[in-house]
Amino acid sequence: MISKRLHSLDAMRALLMLLGVYFHLSLAYVTFGGGWATDVNSTSPFFDFFFGFLHYFRMHSFFLIAGFFGSLLYHKRGSKKMIANRFKRIFLPLIVMIGPVSILIDYSRKFSWERKGGHVLAESLSKSFSIFDSPWNLIPESTAHLWFLNYLFFMSLLAYLLKSILSKYYAFHSLSGGNSISNLIRRMISAMFLKPWTGTFLFCLSYGLLMMFLIKGEAQAESQWWSWLWFTKWEAIKTFFAFGFFYFIGWHMYHHKDLLKHISLKRQLGIFFTYSALLTVLLFGLFKILQYSPFPQINEGWGSTYNVTFNVDMSEFDFNHFYDQGNEFKGVFIQGEFNGWCGECDNKMTDEDGDGIYTKEIETYNGDYKFIFTINGWDGVKRDKENDFEEWISPGKEGLDCDVAPEFKDYVIQVFQEDVILDPICWKQCTDCDGNIIDLTSNGKKEPLESDPMNLFYLLLWNFGVPNYVMLVMALCIRFFSTQSKTMRYISDASYWVYIIHLPLTHFIPGLFHGVAMNVFIKFSISSFLITVFAFTSYHFMIRSTFIGQFLNGRKY
Repeated sequence: MISKRLHSLDAMRALLMLLGVYFHLSLAYVTFGGGWATDVNSTSPFFDFFFGFLHYFRMHSFFLIAGFFGSLLYHKRGSKKMIANRFKRIFLPLIVMIGPVSILIDYSRKFSWERKGGHVLAESLSKSFSIFDSPWNLIPESTAHLWFLNYLFFMSLLAYLLKSILSKYYAFHSLSGGNSISNLIRRMISAMFLKPWTGTFLFCLSYGLLMMFLIKGEAQAESQWWSWLWFTKWEAIKTFFAFGFFYFIGWHMYHHKDLLKHISLKRQLGIFFTYSALLTVLLFGLFKILQYSPFPQINEGWGSTYNVTFNVDMSEFDFNHFYDQGNEFKGVFIQGEFNGWCGECDNKMTDEDGDGIYTKEIETYNGDYKFIFTINGWDGVKRDKENDFEEWISPGKEGLDCDVAPEFKDYVIQVFQEDVILDPICWKQCTDCDGNIIDLTSNGKKEPLESDPMNLFYLLLWNFGVPNYVMLVMALCIRFFSTQSKTMRYISDASYWVYIIHLPLTHFIPGLFHGVAMNVFIKFSISSFLITVFAFTSYHFMIRSTFIGQFLNGRKY
């Protein structure tokens, strides 16, 4: 019985990994900017939804499964062997693989941007080697997508330290009852299987209250989780707590592994749709009262749109210097949270009367939006980075005295229930070119909308739904993957390598088709197929039976 249950959770981990491949690939086809070079003729709102849907619960599910298997290691091998295993299988692969993987990511990203710029395949491949021009480019500045390994190792280390401290404490006090708090948590988790309506509700409520307490909209929002020194950044620490909650639940779930058989897909579907409907009603009611939400998904679903006319005065810009640098002027662009900082995707400003004031009307919703002006989309900024990164980008110099959020170095405009026409902002100034302050608020509002205390209820309700999705995914895997499958076992064995190698491929493969007249869904399908084939083929012939496979998985097949 135990082996069947472990098959289902192992399959859950493998399927989540596969979803991660297509999750990152979708960023090459979304309508907003996500760090991927997107072909403006090959985007679709469908991929916006696909990305947002998976982002909502995927990593939370990963950490829950990681906690379960971490607890399994602890109780089967002991604390010292558990932490030794986590060091060899998580931390060392992070340190060893991050260098070559970062180089592949940089090269693939550069290739994709070159292809987007209209260069042919051979020229793009050649130009992309420019990443090696500086030796500093070879040093990984972040953990990239391997941040999961970084967090996971520290969660394992924290679990090891806590278990060691608690075991010594109770041994010293000769307590035979065990950790009363831990026992209480275990009883709460058992309700998730024996009383699923109550247990799922408590699971959801606990996470919602945690995020409300942390004042954090989403686990990965506004934080540098990819940083090597994430533990020095408060928002990234919050991310650690948010995901650590699921690791903690998974760890204690191991004590109830025999109860996993009680999970009914039919019943969990009923819970899922009931709680989702309840959440939708509550969120809709709250939105109708406030007319604003800190979550763009809610604003875009239920809010009214308003037009904001941006104007930038380019009379202070040194076009002679720009052309002396060998640049081609492609235009002035408006970048902001309202268009996902998306480079050149329908955000080019115009100067129809030739007076040097460039204009662009943007349709948006109620909210506070950071924005900047750039030359040539992001292309100009990237090309002239070695000369003067700030030369072709115009943010507020020290945070605007005239905006609603002076702590930001970007311009910030507040939109609330009316159209806005901004006076021309002088290039690289926080005023107009005569020194007059620009009013960046609307309808008499001054304080940031995101600072409204009522937003705490949004944080609670929005995050309440995450565990609901996690439990449904678990129920699906237990229902369909509880028996041993050679295919799922192979995918599970390959998942670690596929996870490591997939991100460069999600840049490189879509780049092959930039500029090709082809339906966006066909492009996505072909790219998905090619990435999947390459990832698993490389695993089969280069990893599975080699020392690399042993290094990653602890054994060669």
